[in-house]
Amino acid sequence: MNERNEIHMVIRDVPADSCEELVQKLHELIRPYPGSLDISVTRPFLWLSTKKGHFKLYYSKCRFVETDNRNLVFHYKDQLISKSGKISSMLKKLPGRIFFRCNNSYIVNLDYVSSIVPEGDRYNIRLTTGEVIPLSRSRYHEIRDRLDRL
Repeated sequence: MNERNEIHMVIRDVPADSCEELVQKLHELIRPYPGSLDISVTRPFLWLSTKKGHFKLYYSKCRFVETDNRNLVFHYKDQLISKSGKISSMLKKLPGRIFFRCNNSYIVNLDYVSSIVPEGDRYNIRLTTGEVIPLSRSRYHEIRDRLDRL
């Protein structure tokens, strides 16, 4: 009889640059146990169900989400994915340490923020891709604080 002892763990909200360190610590903790050791690390994602099918939306590849009438448009890698829904509902599903609601129409991935630039009496968020997203004046200080903590 082949007996397997398995441990399944889900560890959430680990910064991408800390994954290797986490795997190393897990190896050290489990090393005293006999048998083989298989530790797999997956990138965090959200399943999106759209009219065109189901998509695995990796957080690290989604630059921002915007509303278009009653649809959400995900700016993802080199494509746009559209899904019906409300931006407030989507914000609850996305991890707050990565995504930030910058105004009533946009959620931005903080990893893509390059700079915050003044535009008259308002501010815009410039992404590493060159895209520009308007920032609500009331959320300016909050995003500055969040970016300082990254």
